[in-house]
Amino acid sequence: MLNLNCKAVDSSNPKIKAAIATYPFSISKRKRLTNSTKEAGFSILESLVAVAVVSILIVAIAPMVALSTSARINARRIDQATQAARSYIDAVRGGVIDTTNFPDTLVKSLPNAQGQYVFEDPVAANSIQPPNPPTGTGTGAIFDPTKICNNSLAANVDSGKVAGICVDAGGGGWSINDPQDLFIQPMRSGPLSSATNASTNLRSQGFWLAVRVYRADALASGTALRTGTEASCAGSKTPFAATASITCPIVTVRSQILPTTNANNLDDIRSGIGSN
Repeated sequence: MLNLNCKAVDSSNPKIKAAIATYPFSISKRKRLTNSTKEAGFSILESLVAVAVVSILIVAIAPMVALSTSARINARRIDQATQAARSYIDAVRGGVIDTTNFPDTLVKSLPNAQGQYVFEDPVAANSIQPPNPPTGTGTGAIFDPTKICNNSLAANVDSGKVAGICVDAGGGGWSINDPQDLFIQPMRSGPLSSATNASTNLRSQGFWLAVRVYRADALASGTALRTGTEASCAGSKTPFAATASITCPIVTVRSQILPTTNANNLDDIRSGIGSN
């Protein structure tokens, strides 16, 4: 027979009473400390998973951000080039820019087989050639970066004088090292500058005017520029275009300059010519 000899606890002892009273609270406190210790911070695995997720998101979003930025910059450049071309045409219409002194390389003096004056033709020899860099030796007008913005010179483009062809789009002074700046290659139909009464014929008959707008840093490339009709220029206006596309014109704008002294000459207005 099992004999248990238990000694009763004297619950009247103040120390025992205090211990019994605080025991439940000490247990609760230990549980809270244990739980908070287990839940504090992140494990290495959780951190690696978070880094992987963020990396995947960045890789997925980065091309769209770059494409959007490139498209925005390209659209802004095209808009500025279009405004520059229209401003040049308006200046010619208003008589601010005189086209009489254009060198022969910028003048289309004879119409094509259809009786039209065009500046880009499938036959390269029939087109107005693009400007060449200073070291170029082609038949196009040579646009010397050190002279083209100085309109006080007697000849700033080949053997003629062409005003207003530099556009300081960046606002920091025109420079061939500034990709925001632009320059214009103007072209016209009608008699050559050396022809007799060339100025009178242009005013009385009207003519076609076209402008190609290039990036200023195209002159710094050392590479011959292009007319814009080449197959290699087809993607020059798209985002992420090849670097070589800076040799292509941003825009080419063609407009008719109406007669200013003989507005009743409807046949010439209809044809849009400045004939020989």
